[in-house]
Amino acid sequence: VRIASLLLVMVTVISFWKIQRTPILEERHAKIPIVEVQAAKPKLILYWGLAFGEEWGRETSTGECEVTYDRNRLKEARIVAFHKTSISAKDIPWTHYRDPGQIFVFWNAEPSASFGKNGLTEFDNFFNWTWTYKWSSDAFRGYGTRDGVLASVKRGKLVVDEIVASKDKMAMWSVSNCGGSQGAIQRMQYYKDLVQAGLTVTTFGGCFFWSEKITRSFPTNYPDKLRKHKFYLAFENSIRCKDYITEKFWDNALKNDMVPIVWGPAKEDVLAVAPLDSFIHCDDFESPTKLVEYLHFLDQHDDEYRKYFHWREDESMTAEQMAKLTKEKYPEIDVVMKPKDLCNEYLKNTKTKIIKSLNQEFIASDREECL
Repeated sequence: VRIASLLLVMVTVISFWKIQRTPILEERHAKIPIVEVQAAKPKLILYWGLAFGEEWGRETSTGECEVTYDRNRLKEARIVAFHKTSISAKDIPWTHYRDPGQIFVFWNAEPSASFGKNGLTEFDNFFNWTWTYKWSSDAFRGYGTRDGVLASVKRGKLVVDEIVASKDKMAMWSVSNCGGSQGAIQRMQYYKDLVQAGLTVTTFGGCFFWSEKITRSFPTNYPDKLRKHKFYLAFENSIRCKDYITEKFWDNALKNDMVPIVWGPAKEDVLAVAPLDSFIHCDDFESPTKLVEYLHFLDQHDDEYRKYFHWREDESMTAEQMAKLTKEKYPEIDVVMKPKDLCNEYLKNTKTKIIKSLNQEFIASDREECL
């Protein structure tokens, strides 16, 4: 009887405790979210070598990803980037470690024409992605962007007032490749034709041995005395190579307060990426003489010259807004809205591929004039 009475008391107490405590416990547990923990993607990019072996190009990070040049960390890296100067046919077949989950990237900033029509065939079925100046690449590795230049220059009406008021020289050009390609030969001839037609050009670089030396910097930062020039000859060493627009346009001209005079790239390629109404294209003129006449006109009319800086007057203008305005003005142009960053593309990537023919993907797909 005593044992039965004791058991009855214990059951009663336990039941009462459960009635009082269970709602509290349930409420407490209800506030604890259930989170599915996913392993973060490794964020290491291995550069297999320096571009052209030059130390000045060394990086430590890109986007959210860490960058290393230490080949001993090959097994850690999820992306392995090979600049065209750091790998050759002797490296194939690949004798080093390669995880199927790694992305091997072809990294290049030189125009398609520099490889010849039958170049890069030794890399068939080797790379997964391309990382170049072409907007069709898996990720963009170019010389400049609309967003980048907007973020790099001073803006506002007073800024433009000062720029226009400071100009007392016509044009300048810095160049060291005078004849290494058909493009280099033709651009030099076009320069000579401009001078013959009456354009005054201050020249620098290896093609003009008597000229003053300019201290090299990256990005290019000219002293104030050079920024006094109204125009910069942004002449490329290639002809109509798709999307090939270099620092001559972005840094030497735009970021140094000069209006680029563009020769080489197709006009539609420049319109697709440039700040709105920021450049003069040689293709718009039937001859060098007509172009020089127009430049002299701008030299005598500050209000007309100033129009090439309107893109800098509105401090609130974003790259996206400017891209939309460009599309409205040039609806036939495939305007680039936002470049694809290598690290970001990797972090959101869920698929991979093998590039069967790098020649077809990077070279043969270019314009005939380029090749």
